Amino acid sequence: MNNDQLICNVESKLIQVRSMAKIALDNTNYKCAGYDEPFIEQADMSNLLWVIVDLVEQAFDELQEYGLTEDKNNG
Repeated sequence: MNNDQLICNVESKLIQVRSMAKIALDNTNYKCAGYDEPFIEQADMSNLLWVIVDLVEQAFDELQEYGLTEDKNNG
């Protein structure tokens, strides 16, 4: 994988994370977002947060794999 592919992969994951985090924030602060009640149930919010964390970890792992970040455990 070349650097352009790596950047595209990481960027796409971060775009997904940004979108899902915005949804999670709107659901948590539903009144400020203009809703009468939360639109995502608590169990589904937990799943959404797990997906957000998983995507961030995948992006970070890709960066580590290609040596673009320093592994804090080994450095």
